[in-house]
Amino acid sequence: MTFWKRLRTYLIGVGLGLLIVYFIFGDRDLSSWTPQRRVLTTIDSSEVSISERAKCQLACLNMQEEDWKKVQHEAEVNFSESNTKKKPCPIYQLGSNFKESDFLLIWEVCEDQEKVKLMGISKKGVNCQCG
Repeated sequence: MTFWKRLRTYLIGVGLGLLIVYFIFGDRDLSSWTPQRRVLTTIDSSEVSISERAKCQLACLNMQEEDWKKVQHEAEVNFSESNTKKKPCPIYQLGSNFKESDFLLIWEVCEDQEKVKLMGISKKGVNCQCG
């Protein structure tokens, strides 16, 4: 068997395998296992509490619950600024675009207790005098 015949047979097999995988797994969201998606899913599906500092900041920014939820929905996790090693509950920093982000949310995520706490929220250019 020549090299080209073996290569053609191999490529046909790989192509058939890819088609089978596409038909079996094509409708699944394959990004749900990434660290980013896991943190955001945990925040969305857990019991939420708000710290006193965050309540003060929300009042200062004149934001309601649906406002910060909208900001959170568009946000991404900034792992370089987050404290992912903190035990028992890591702290994550969320923002929409870290270079030009208007809002920054800080969450304490306790996965094992299924609880999250909004520790702080800030907006670029607004200085709230909250402790």
